[in-house]
Parts: sequence; C-alpha cells; structure tokens
Amino acid sequence: MADDKDKNSGPSYDLDDILAEYGSGKYRKASRKVVEFPTEDRPGPPPREEDADETPLPPVREVKKPSKKVDKSAQPIPEIVPENVGRTIGARLHTLLRKADNFADHMYDQAEPDPEALKAEKYTPGVDKEELPGQDAPIPHRPRLRMVKPRDLPLDTPPAKLAAQYQKGLKGQGVRLKFATLTALTAVLCSVELPFLSWDLLAGELTELGLQVFRLRCWVLTALLLITGLLCCEILIAGGKQLFTLRPRAESVLLFAFLFTLADGLTAAGLEGRGGCLPYSAVTALGLAFALRGEHMRRRADRMAAKAASQTKTPYVVSMNETLWSNKPTYTKISGTGLGFGSQLQLEDGGHAVYRAAAPLLLLGALLCSLMASVGQEAPGRFWWAASACFTAAGSWTALLAFALPYRKLTERLNKVGAALAGWAGAARCGHGGVIVSDLDLFPTGSVQVAQVKVFGGAATEKVVGYTATMLRVMDCGLTRPFHDLLRTHGALYREVSGLEWHEGGASGVIRNQEVLVGTAAYMHLMEVPLPPGHNIKNAIFCAINGQLSGLFLLNYAMSGAVNPSLSALMKAGAAPVLATRDPNLIPALLGQKFRLPVDKMEFPPVGRRLELSHPDPDEVGGLVALLTREGLSVYCDAVVGGRRLRLATVLGLVFALGGSVIGLCLTFYLTSVAAFASLTAVNFLIFMAAWLVPQLLIANWVNQY
Repeated sequence: MADDKDKNSGPSYDLDDILAEYGSGKYRKASRKVVEFPTEDRPGPPPREEDADETPLPPVREVKKPSKKVDKSAQPIPEIVPENVGRTIGARLHTLLRKADNFADHMYDQAEPDPEALKAEKYTPGVDKEELPGQDAPIPHRPRLRMVKPRDLPLDTPPAKLAAQYQKGLKGQGVRLKFATLTALTAVLCSVELPFLSWDLLAGELTELGLQVFRLRCWVLTALLLITGLLCCEILIAGGKQLFTLRPRAESVLLFAFLFTLADGLTAAGLEGRGGCLPYSAVTALGLAFALRGEHMRRRADRMAAKAASQTKTPYVVSMNETLWSNKPTYTKISGTGLGFGSQLQLEDGGHAVYRAAAPLLLLGALLCSLMASVGQEAPGRFWWAASACFTAAGSWTALLAFALPYRKLTERLNKVGAALAGWAGAARCGHGGVIVSDLDLFPTGSVQVAQVKVFGGAATEKVVGYTATMLRVMDCGLTRPFHDLLRTHGALYREVSGLEWHEGGASGVIRNQEVLVGTAAYMHLMEVPLPPGHNIKNAIFCAINGQLSGLFLLNYAMSGAVNPSLSALMKAGAAPVLATRDPNLIPALLGQKFRLPVDKMEFPPVGRRLELSHPDPDEVGGLVALLTREGLSVYCDAVVGGRRLRLATVLGLVFALGGSVIGLCLTFYLTSVAAFASLTAVNFLIFMAAWLVPQLLIANWVNQY
C-alpha cells in the first residue's frame, strides 16, 4: 500500500535535485571542492555512480606512482588546487605544511658515499682554505706608524763597511757623553739646597767682594750649561742645520731651550721679584746629555746590526709581503743577500719622523706662550725667563731615547743569536699577519736522521736508495740532506726525473721509464700500493717502483726545545704560523701528536700553495725586515717578535714624550703668566721632567722580555 501511495503522489526528489533547484545551481558541476592529496598508502576516493551521467569534471593532474628505482624524496609535492574558487589561503597553508613535513622526513637522507672520496678523506690530511682577494676578506692590519720615505735613499753601503764607518768616532763620543753627564749632574747639585753645601757660608765673603750668592750661582749654572753644550755640540749643530733647511726636529727644540736658558742665566739677577728662582740650566743640560745618549745608543746599535749582518755573504732574508697568504701580511724567510740592508739602516728612525711634524708646533706653541706670559701680561722683562721655561719643557728628555734605548737593548739580544734588524724601516713593517714556517725552521740541518733502511721485493739497495734520494732532491724538502748522506754511504747515484707530480703525502715521477712513488704510508694506501702487515709507520718514507713497494726508510726527528716556546711567542705577538712544509711527514697530525705543537692554531695550506709559499726563489719579494745568519725557528721568531715589540715600544715612548712636552708647556705657561717664581723652581722642574723618564725606562726593559 505504501508503494502504491508513493507512485501516485508524483515524482520524487533527492537532495541533489533540491540543492540544484533552490541553491546556486553549481553543486552538480562541482561535486568535489578539493582534489584529494594522493599518497602511496591511501589512494583517492572512487568516483560515485551518480556522477557517471553528469557533465564530466575538468581534468585533474595525475601524479604517477614512482617506481622502485626512483627516489621518492625527489618527487614534487602536488599543490591542493580548489576548482572555480581560486587558490585560497587555507589551501596554500595546507600545501606548505605538506611540503614541510616531506622535507623534514628526508632532510637527513644522504646519498651513497663514494668509496674514492672516503679513501681520499681518510688518507689525505685536511688543509685550510685561503681567502682570495676580491672576496669579503678583512682588510689586512698595517702598522699606523710608518717610515717617512725620503726622496733620495741613502747609498746602500755593504754592512761590513757600514760597521767600520759607525765605529769611527764612537769611542770619542762616549767619552764626551760621560763628561756631559758629569757637568749636567754638577749643575743639578748647584741648583738644589743640600745640608753639606750651604751657600750662606759664602754670603759674608761675597758681600765684601760686592757679589751676591744668587748672582754667583746663576753664573756658575750658566757656565756649566755652556760646557755641556760644547760637549754635546753635534746635537746643537744638528738643530741648527734643521732650522736652516726649514725641517726642525727634536734637536731644534733643544737648541732654542739652550739659547734661551743661557740668556735667562745672564739676566736673572736683574729681574725684579724673582727671589731665589734659579735659571733652569740643570734641566736643559740634562736634556742635552740625554739627547747625546740617545744618539750614541742609536749609533752603537746600528754598528752591532751591521756587524752581525756582515758575518755571512748569503744570509736568510726575512721580509714582509702585504698579501702573500690569505690576503693578509705574511713574513717569509728565504736565502739571499743583504741587498738594501745598509740603505735601510741609515734611514731616520720613528722618533725623527714624528718630531718632523711635532717640532714646528712645539716651537710655535712655546714662542706664543712665552710672549703671552710676558708681553701679554705687560711684563716684558719676564720674557727670557718665560721662554727658557717653555722651551725647556717642550724639549722632552726622552725625545731621542724613544727609539734608541729599546733599539739598543733589542740589538744586543739579536746580535747574540745571529740576527740583525734592518733599523726602524724593518721594525715599522712588523705587525699582525702570518709567518711562513718551512721544514728547516722546525728541523734544521742535522735534526733528521735515517735510522733504518729496509728493501722489499728483491730490489737492489743502491737502486732504491738512489731513486728515493733523487725524488727527495727534486722535491727540495728537509729530507734532501740526510738522504744525500745516505746516498754517499751506499755508493748510489742521482738519476734524472721526469714528469714530477706532487700529491698530498708524496710525489710521483718517472726514472728510467719506471714510475716511482715516494711518500708516506697514507700516500701508498692512496695510490693502492699494498703494504706488508705491521709496516704502517708514520715517521717513515716509502718508495714504490711500478706499483710495488720497494723500500722503507725509518726516520728520527729531533725537535729543538726552543720550537714550542718560539711558536707560542709568535702567536702571542699576533703572528699566525703557516705550515709551508715540503716534507711529506710534516703534517699537523704528526706535529701535534708526537711533538705536542699547537697545530690547531696554525694554518696548513694545500700542497700547491705550500710549494709556492716555500719556493726558494719567489716571484715577489716583500720589504726587508731582518737578516739571519743561523737556521732554526728561534732566530726567526726573535727577529719577528723583536721587531714588532720595538715598533710598539717606540710608539709608546713617543706618546709619553709628546704628552710630557704638551703638559709641561701648558703648566709652564700658566706659572709664568702668574709669575709663580716660588712654584716653578729648578728643583720642581727637575722632578717633573724626571717623572716622564720613568715610563721610557720601563718600556725599554720590556722590549726584549719574550
């Protein structure tokens, strides 16, 4: 009955017909809002039977199932594309989440390791990457205080002849220095009040003669100053020449101080209100004595350096190249000649270069302060006193000692170890950078010995020794000399090598149409040369002929106890060692494990760059720093670190010298402008000037403490 009722009631409508009638009318044509994301485990839903007679849907991109040989991680992640609605934000976010999940699932997937790559990584030592020019590399550090280059360099006199020139008159200058110091100290005694030296005892007798004690003391001090000036005549003559050529320096300031102090001593008795303020003859005399001492020390140090450089005709030349390794300054050491050493030794030092710019300002400032303190205060009679005080304060005692004193101390040390610094020009080049360290630096001649020789495969010992010595001679490494001695012991001969090729750990070549491999055990493994069991020795050299192991040479390396402290001193001074070794055994692994060297702070270039950095005849030679007459890293380190310390000590000494001059000039200007005779006494002046001498002495003692 129910079925009949349904048939007579009219047509039936399902949900789709109702939505099509009252809805938007688009549901039929787009029955699915979103294309299902296909996966391997969960396929998309099958099409419904109701949709079979409808208008076909737009084609959907099919994602083919990847085959078993194709990596699933390489397949693209399909996007969820809503039809007729556009790419909505939700669909985009869902797609990004799917891609992120897929990336997280495969981020640690790695390809199958290459056996050859693993083999090379195992048997090849790690090297450091070099920063090439043009990349975002840091600008190399250069010393701020640079040598002022003259237009015409001095004549490049040979070191032996230059040492003889410095020797002439050196002894006489030393005698005059002693007398000048004695007269200056006598002037100091005349300027101070001592219990055992009372000038009041002579007051009665002098009164009868019509003289005054103050006037007598002024005359005595003026005479002592004049005698000191005669003994230090080269300082005053140099100051006069500088003024005549309009290039004043520290000597010119001392010349003005000397002249104004003489004038003040002659007119001191006639100045009203001066009281017992004595002339500053003692201060000026000590300034001249210290200036002569600085000149004498500089001359003695130059003589010692020239004499040390003349001990050999083919010294080791230490030079500085601005961009040799990793685009930064680098020290190198090669065997060469002392060309240019005599010319650099005669150049002006850092103190002269700085005072060339500072002396005119000091002279002008002292003159203006003298005029303002006297004429400006409507007291022109005080001009000689004010000028004497201002120019004496501007002439620092340490002006000529800032370079000479530490230079002499450092030269004495370097002379004992067989090194000679190329004057201020060599020290001015020393700064942060790399230091090329070669085989002979770590192991000088005689430090490596062949302890044992073992031959394999029935090869003749003379042949194996000859082939190995020939290859090492062509490689030009630190093993050339010990294998040369071994060659002569076995009566073998050198052969001709062709097709030499370098590799990490060894080299290959052709001798008499036979391929010869010479290197370490790791190199033999890399070249697929089988080694007998128990022969994987690190400190040994192997020789293989035509792919077969033919010889083993056990080596004994004896490192000096000074190598490790020298490397530490270089690193503390800001010089990073760069291992440019040619010996196949001298790699960071062996040096760190056996000799406990700080290899983690060293740089180890690739084999090609090591050959360039250690080439005995480089294409570019940097500026000369020092000459060495001995092998070894300790001498090399003393020259590099000593030069850097000397430059720093000179800079600090000049800072204190100029600082003392400026502060002293300001104080004397104030005291003379207010006519403070009681405060600006000779004793107080001496104490002030001596206080600035203490830092210079401490700095000079520091320069060779390394």
